[in-house]
Amino acid sequence: MKKKITYLLIVMVIIFGVARLTGMISYYNIASTGTEPNLKLNSHFVGSNLITPKRLDFAYYNSVNEQFGKMTIIQRLIALPNDVVRCVDGKFFVNDKNIDNALSLRYSYKLSKEDFNTHIINDFVDDESFYAYPTSSDSIVAFLDEDYVKDLTFNLKRELSHDSSNLSKDIKSKTNLSWTINNFGPITIPAGKYFFVGDNRDNSLDSRYSGFVDEEDIKGALLFQF
Repeated sequence: MKKKITYLLIVMVIIFGVARLTGMISYYNIASTGTEPNLKLNSHFVGSNLITPKRLDFAYYNSVNEQFGKMTIIQRLIALPNDVVRCVDGKFFVNDKNIDNALSLRYSYKLSKEDFNTHIINDFVDDESFYAYPTSSDSIVAFLDEDYVKDLTFNLKRELSHDSSNLSKDIKSKTNLSWTINNFGPITIPAGKYFFVGDNRDNSLDSRYSGFVDEEDIKGALLFQF
């Protein structure tokens, strides 16, 4: 009986090893907050290259960053080849459909230090994925989930970046110089290219900055997170 169990374990290890080597099964940890609130900081996920990611799926791809070198990044796939993408005040439209309405997202908001210290700071202590920084002596920008914000008893204003210097050359318009990180388009995704964004929309290094993702760099889609 013990020999059968040992043999079975060996076979399972071999199968798992082959699956890992071929990409049929991949295992990663999530080391950033770029996919919050839906893929949690310090959680783990299993994915597979046997699944072709669809629009709005989480998928992972290889990317090369000047600071960090080669990385595997997981983000939400929002646009496929020939899709038309617009971003209006930080909201994404794909083929004229507002895709953000169906998602739970995280954005940056500007608020007073008094409101932050009275209503929010304790939640920041409890959740290390939350992030905030002061903009003046009496105001703070905090990155908060939509679902969290709607239950607050005071009004918040989204803090929209109007930066255009970091906008990817894949997106920059030669004729419309007013395009920014949060206002651009329409653009048509070229053949063999894909557009990814993080659900933490104001704190994610995604296709707005790094450009379109080549089809051959996409390595698989999310199976489950734990």
